[in-house]
Amino acid sequence: MHEGEEIIIQRPPKIYLDTNHLVNIARVRRGQKLPEGQSKEVYNRLDKCVTSYCGIIFNQAATLEWVEGKATEETASEIAAVFDSAKLKYLLEADKLIYTCEVLDLCHKENPSIQVPDLPIFQKLSDNITFFSARGILVNQVPDYLGENELGQLEKKEGTPTEVQIASVRQWVEETLKWKHKNSEPYQEIINAFKASLSEDIAQKVEYFNDPQGYRNGWLKGYLKIDRILKAFNPQIDVDSILDKIDATKCPAIDLYWKVREKRMKSGNPPKDNDVYDYIYIPVVPYADFVLIEKNLRAFILQADQSLEAKVFSMASDALTALENQKFTY
Repeated sequence: MHEGEEIIIQRPPKIYLDTNHLVNIARVRRGQKLPEGQSKEVYNRLDKCVTSYCGIIFNQAATLEWVEGKATEETASEIAAVFDSAKLKYLLEADKLIYTCEVLDLCHKENPSIQVPDLPIFQKLSDNITFFSARGILVNQVPDYLGENELGQLEKKEGTPTEVQIASVRQWVEETLKWKHKNSEPYQEIINAFKASLSEDIAQKVEYFNDPQGYRNGWLKGYLKIDRILKAFNPQIDVDSILDKIDATKCPAIDLYWKVREKRMKSGNPPKDNDVYDYIYIPVVPYADFVLIEKNLRAFILQADQSLEAKVFSMASDALTALENQKFTY
């Protein structure tokens, strides 16, 4: 190396694949035919990216989609096997917790005297035997963070751990299937609640656009429970005053979420059952280098932020071309 020469350190790209693309990789591995228009060669090459050098992002909430409908343990386990074969894996917290962490970090950054819990968003799974649970941290450090009806039966008996033994993704699938079989009605209630919320947004879009800040502050306190968290660590804090000064555009996942949601409000398109999973994936986008998702969600994301066109794809061939041509540096 010559004096003054720039040092470039390449790093593995972080990629996120939604369920349909994971299913196609699993089909190629089994030698099954792909849906019309899909290329075996493309998914073979994408599979090699996963198993050789890319860091694949795992979102625990995605397992709910893997086991829905007519899915079986076998089909869900085949998806999980794609993750388990990856050389490098990352765990990304659930969407609600990502938003929570972003807001709290911004509050502390804007005013360092504000104390906030140390919540993990991204954790490397590959070389670790445990991971830290943001949910567990909040349940244990924030009084009444969750109501009695929000705690699982095991949590009620044994408490919520802050550090969890890492299992294979297949084991996560097995636990999700057990939960679904025991909680068929609450499982559907998750979908119904999301559809009701989005339908309400569409119906009240005039009121929303007249006072977006007020609406968002209500969401921060009602859904994220930011007020409870801030008061637990700062008993004398004036939460409303703090939230009024927060610039949510500095929170990448929240900013994208609200932009997409506003586009959906304006479109007036009624929500469908699987929309809940699409919205779960939104906060992945700012933390990944490449995201491969379904076409309609990509369209809303690009309407919200056109600059994401270079990293968000719905065609596997386009994502693969960008992935193979892109250099990643620290």
